[in-house]
Amino acid sequence: MSTERTGRRTGRNPDRRPVTRRFHRRYLAVVLVLALVAAVAAVVGSQQGPRLRDVSYDASGLVSRPAQRVILTANQALQRVSAADVRVSPAAAHTVTSSGNTIAVEFAGPLAYDRDYTVTVVNVRAPGQRATSDLTASIRTGSTDVLALVPGADGAEDRIVRRELDAGGATTVYQGADISEYARLGRSLVVVSGSDARSSVDVVPLSGGVEDEDAPVEHLTLPSPQGRVTALHVADDGASFGFEYADTSTGQSRNTGLYVVDMTGTHMPTAIAANGKATTGAVPMTVGQWAYVPRTESALVRTGSDDLVLVDMSGRAEPVRLGSATYLHGFVGTGTTAVVETGTGIVRLDLTDGSKSALQAPAASTDAAVLGRIAQLSDDTYLRVLGDVLPSGTISARIVRVEGSRASRLAVSIPDDASVRAVCPSPNGQFVAVATKSATDELVSIVDATSGALEASIDAGSVDWCGALPSGDEIG
Repeated sequence: MSTERTGRRTGRNPDRRPVTRRFHRRYLAVVLVLALVAAVAAVVGSQQGPRLRDVSYDASGLVSRPAQRVILTANQALQRVSAADVRVSPAAAHTVTSSGNTIAVEFAGPLAYDRDYTVTVVNVRAPGQRATSDLTASIRTGSTDVLALVPGADGAEDRIVRRELDAGGATTVYQGADISEYARLGRSLVVVSGSDARSSVDVVPLSGGVEDEDAPVEHLTLPSPQGRVTALHVADDGASFGFEYADTSTGQSRNTGLYVVDMTGTHMPTAIAANGKATTGAVPMTVGQWAYVPRTESALVRTGSDDLVLVDMSGRAEPVRLGSATYLHGFVGTGTTAVVETGTGIVRLDLTDGSKSALQAPAASTDAAVLGRIAQLSDDTYLRVLGDVLPSGTISARIVRVEGSRASRLAVSIPDDASVRAVCPSPNGQFVAVATKSATDELVSIVDATSGALEASIDAGSVDWCGALPSGDEIG
């Protein structure tokens, strides 16, 4: 009796030790198999070299901004990779950095639209291993589109439309009465409308690239009860935008000058004072031309007295005086250099130190009675509109492409009765928008910047690419 009670109390299993031994044997077998697999994998890895695990990039950023990266991630840590180990096809200038198991290939400028590129890293090796391998990544860049202003006919509202260059047709983004200017602002659209005496400025939310009907439109309060807004420009990061404003509430323009709207703050237009600082209630700086410097919150301003000032629209840095200029043509490459006209010629102005260098201008780029704005495509390539005066007194326009010391005519067809209003490069310089106007219509032709081949055309007066150029009329 006593023995049975003890057995029930302890619950001992006479077969427990054999089960435990079997479990230990199986556990040990699994550990040995895993160790063997790991050893085999290590041997295989040392014989085959590293493998590509992941590739990441921003397809739209690669075609619109410089200093964009393609990140290659390997399956193990790598020895340092140099630029000499990386090949890009089609060729594109780049730099390389590596750390751990990642390799970053950074491109000097925007890549071509809608194109396949191959990035190959040769002879990569893991630390302590002999075997090398090549890592190859295929990427495809994004396409592009333009926003164009299409005037309404027979009393219809004006429309801002989006046209994809790789597809036909256009999509209406926004429509309204008497639209005069517009600009993309992140996921919104800034729209200026109204008459010469009374303008309004609206910030229109977008959804899926068109007006978001469920979100309210923000109507800005302007500096006076009545005024005219012109020369709208937007910072690339969408943190601010600016415009020229003329108070017309007295029946005549006064306090005409530069204002900024800080989208991270009150959204109230603030005058840029004559000292280059944003100051509430100040008399604004007079402006002949201005535009945001690409990829910054700074603006390059040619004042009404032809002084040249670099203004930090965010107010965090002091303004920089850069001498004088009679015309602002635009910016070069990454935006640290501007093309400006002085009393002695056209120069490239380094905005970081104020140094100047002469712009190459072969004879074929200046042999005309009318010399228009220079549209810079790359560090050493630009387009310029030339005009010959015909016996009838009208001007016959042509576009010249300048590459270093060579100049040749761009094969773009311009109607005899039309004038060229603007030549506006795409963000990567691959295409240009040629805006023309005749007595009966307006047309924007999107052409290849190298061959002049027509990519698309829009019955419109302007496209948003022109917003990157300093405001001001063409030289005539």
